[in-house]
Amino acid sequence: LALRRGVDYVMADGSRLEYNTNVAWTADVVNRATNSALKSSVAVEAELGLLAGEEDGLSVAEKHAKMTDPDIVADFVQRTKIDALAVTIGNVHGKYAREPNLDWARLDQIRNNAPEDLPLVLHGASGLPDNMLHRAISAGVCKFNVNTEVRAASRQAVKVASAADKDVLDIMKDSVDAMVP
Repeated sequence: LALRRGVDYVMADGSRLEYNTNVAWTADVVNRATNSALKSSVAVEAELGLLAGEEDGLSVAEKHAKMTDPDIVADFVQRTKIDALAVTIGNVHGKYAREPNLDWARLDQIRNNAPEDLPLVLHGASGLPDNMLHRAISAGVCKFNVNTEVRAASRQAVKVASAADKDVLDIMKDSVDAMVP
Protein backbone atom coordinates (compact mmCIF):
# COMPACT_ATOMS: atom_id res chain seq x y z
CA LEU A 1 0.00 0.00 0.00
CA ALA A 2 2.75 2.48 0.92
CA LEU A 3 4.51 1.80 -2.37
CA ARG A 4 1.31 2.44 -4.32
CA ARG A 5 0.84 5.72 -2.44
CA GLY A 6 4.24 6.98 -3.61
CA VAL A 7 6.35 6.95 -0.47
CA ASP A 8 10.09 7.00 -1.07
CA TYR A 9 11.28 5.13 2.04
CA VAL A 10 9.85 2.07 3.80
CA MET A 11 10.84 0.15 6.91
CA ALA A 12 10.63 -3.61 6.43
CA ASP A 13 10.71 -4.98 9.98
CA GLY A 14 11.04 -8.74 9.85
CA SER A 15 13.10 -8.79 13.04
CA ARG A 16 10.54 -10.99 14.84
CA LEU A 17 10.90 -13.65 12.14
CA GLU A 18 13.34 -16.54 12.01
CA TYR A 19 16.47 -15.48 10.06
CA ASN A 20 15.79 -17.17 6.71
CA THR A 21 12.15 -16.12 6.82
CA ASN A 22 13.24 -12.55 7.56
CA VAL A 23 15.63 -12.69 4.58
CA ALA A 24 12.93 -13.96 2.21
CA TRP A 25 10.29 -11.54 3.47
CA THR A 26 12.64 -8.53 3.36
CA ALA A 27 13.93 -9.46 -0.11
CA ASP A 28 10.32 -9.60 -1.29
CA VAL A 29 9.67 -6.08 0.08
CA VAL A 30 12.81 -4.82 -1.69
CA ASN A 31 11.74 -6.55 -4.90
CA ARG A 32 8.29 -4.96 -4.74
CA ALA A 33 9.86 -1.56 -3.99
CA THR A 34 12.24 -1.75 -6.94
CA ASN A 35 9.59 -3.14 -9.28
CA SER A 36 6.87 -0.73 -8.27
CA ALA A 37 5.23 1.10 -11.13
CA LEU A 38 6.25 4.36 -9.45
CA LYS A 39 9.97 3.38 -9.38
CA SER A 40 10.86 6.73 -7.86
CA SER A 41 13.80 5.21 -5.99
CA VAL A 42 11.99 3.70 -3.03
CA ALA A 43 14.60 2.93 -0.36
CA VAL A 44 14.11 -0.01 2.00
CA GLU A 45 15.39 -0.12 5.56
CA ALA A 46 15.39 -3.47 7.37
CA GLU A 47 16.07 -4.48 10.95
CA LEU A 48 18.39 -7.28 11.99
CA GLY A 49 18.09 -8.07 15.68
CA LEU A 50 15.14 -7.47 17.99
CA LEU A 51 14.93 -4.46 20.28
CA ALA A 52 13.59 -4.66 23.80
CA GLY A 53 10.89 -2.19 24.83
CA GLU A 54 7.55 -1.03 23.49
CA GLU A 55 6.68 0.22 20.03
CA ASP A 56 3.28 0.67 18.41
CA GLY A 57 1.56 -1.26 21.21
CA LEU A 58 3.87 -4.27 20.92
CA SER A 59 6.17 -5.21 23.78
CA VAL A 60 9.42 -7.19 23.72
CA ALA A 61 10.85 -8.21 27.08
CA GLU A 62 14.56 -7.59 27.58
CA LYS A 63 15.18 -11.33 27.93
CA HIS A 64 13.69 -11.90 24.44
CA ALA A 65 15.62 -9.13 22.70
CA LYS A 66 18.34 -10.22 20.28
CA MET A 67 21.45 -8.26 19.41
CA THR A 68 22.42 -7.97 15.76
CA ASP A 69 24.85 -10.75 14.90
CA PRO A 70 27.75 -9.15 13.00
CA ASP A 71 28.56 -12.49 11.36
CA ILE A 72 25.30 -12.57 9.38
CA VAL A 73 25.19 -8.91 8.34
CA ALA A 74 27.00 -9.35 5.01
CA ASP A 75 24.81 -12.31 4.06
CA PHE A 76 21.61 -10.48 5.03
CA VAL A 77 22.52 -7.37 3.05
CA GLN A 78 23.67 -9.36 0.00
CA ARG A 79 20.55 -11.55 -0.06
CA THR A 80 18.03 -8.79 0.58
CA LYS A 81 19.60 -5.84 -1.30
CA ILE A 82 18.40 -3.39 1.39
CA ASP A 83 19.33 0.29 1.36
CA ALA A 84 19.79 0.78 5.12
CA LEU A 85 20.22 -1.52 8.12
CA ALA A 86 18.73 -0.93 11.57
CA VAL A 87 20.92 -2.61 14.19
CA THR A 88 20.44 -3.73 17.76
CA ILE A 89 23.42 -3.12 20.05
CA GLY A 90 21.68 -2.67 23.40
CA ASN A 91 19.37 0.13 22.27
CA VAL A 92 15.72 -0.14 23.33
CA HIS A 93 12.34 1.18 22.21
CA GLY A 94 10.82 3.57 24.71
CA LYS A 95 12.47 4.98 27.80
CA TYR A 96 15.67 3.46 29.13
CA ALA A 97 15.03 1.88 32.54
CA ARG A 98 18.69 2.43 33.44
CA GLU A 99 21.79 4.02 31.93
CA PRO A 100 22.08 2.87 28.30
CA ASN A 101 24.81 0.28 27.77
CA LEU A 102 25.52 0.02 24.05
CA ASP A 103 27.84 -2.65 22.66
CA TRP A 104 30.31 -0.51 20.70
CA ALA A 105 32.52 -3.47 19.74
CA ARG A 106 29.46 -5.12 18.16
CA LEU A 107 28.62 -1.92 16.26
CA ASP A 108 32.20 -1.72 14.96
CA GLN A 109 32.02 -5.36 13.82
CA ILE A 110 28.69 -4.69 12.09
CA ARG A 111 30.21 -1.69 10.31
CA ASN A 112 33.23 -3.77 9.25
CA ASN A 113 31.02 -6.58 7.91
CA ALA A 114 28.51 -4.37 6.11
CA PRO A 115 29.16 -2.76 2.74
CA GLU A 116 31.02 0.50 3.28
CA ASP A 117 28.27 2.58 1.68
CA LEU A 118 25.38 0.98 3.60
CA PRO A 119 23.80 3.44 6.05
CA LEU A 120 23.29 2.08 9.56
CA VAL A 121 20.26 3.04 11.64
CA LEU A 122 19.73 3.07 15.39
CA HIS A 123 16.14 2.64 16.57
CA GLY A 124 15.49 3.41 20.21
CA ALA A 125 17.78 6.44 20.31
CA SER A 126 15.47 8.53 22.51
CA GLY A 127 17.29 9.47 25.67
CA LEU A 128 20.77 8.55 24.47
CA PRO A 129 23.33 11.11 25.63
CA ASP A 130 25.18 13.19 23.05
CA ASN A 131 28.47 11.31 23.54
CA MET A 132 26.74 8.04 22.57
CA LEU A 133 25.12 9.63 19.53
CA HIS A 134 28.51 10.96 18.41
CA ARG A 135 30.12 7.55 18.96
CA ALA A 136 27.39 5.90 16.88
CA ILE A 137 27.86 8.45 14.10
CA SER A 138 31.58 7.71 14.03
CA ALA A 139 30.71 4.04 13.39
CA GLY A 140 28.46 4.85 10.44
CA VAL A 141 25.03 5.36 12.01
CA CYS A 142 23.34 8.08 10.00
CA LYS A 143 19.70 7.81 11.10
CA PHE A 144 18.38 7.80 14.65
CA ASN A 145 14.76 7.03 15.58
CA VAL A 146 13.60 9.14 18.52
CA ASN A 147 9.86 8.47 18.63
CA THR A 148 9.66 8.50 22.44
CA GLU A 149 11.02 12.06 22.64
CA VAL A 150 8.68 13.22 19.88
CA ARG A 151 5.64 11.73 21.58
CA ALA A 152 6.67 13.19 24.96
CA ALA A 153 6.94 16.67 23.43
CA SER A 154 3.49 16.27 21.88
CA ARG A 155 1.92 15.05 25.13
CA GLN A 156 3.46 17.95 27.08
CA ALA A 157 2.15 20.48 24.56
CA VAL A 158 -1.36 18.99 24.79
CA LYS A 159 -1.21 19.13 28.58
CA VAL A 160 -0.12 22.78 28.64
CA ALA A 161 -2.59 23.86 25.94
CA SER A 162 -5.45 22.00 27.64
CA ALA A 163 -4.63 23.61 30.99
CA ALA A 164 -4.76 27.00 29.22
CA ASP A 165 -8.27 26.07 28.02
CA LYS A 166 -7.34 26.38 24.35
CA ASP A 167 -9.64 25.32 21.53
CA VAL A 168 -9.10 21.78 20.23
CA LEU A 169 -7.65 23.05 16.92
CA ASP A 170 -5.13 25.21 18.80
CA ILE A 171 -4.25 22.23 21.00
CA MET A 172 -3.63 20.13 17.89
CA LYS A 173 -1.45 22.87 16.37
CA ASP A 174 0.59 23.21 19.57
CA SER A 175 1.04 19.44 19.63
CA VAL A 176 2.30 19.37 16.02
CA ASP A 177 4.56 22.37 16.58
CA ALA A 178 6.11 20.65 19.61
CA MET A 179 7.11 17.67 17.49
CA VAL A 180 9.06 19.77 14.97
CA PRO A 181 12.49 20.95 16.11
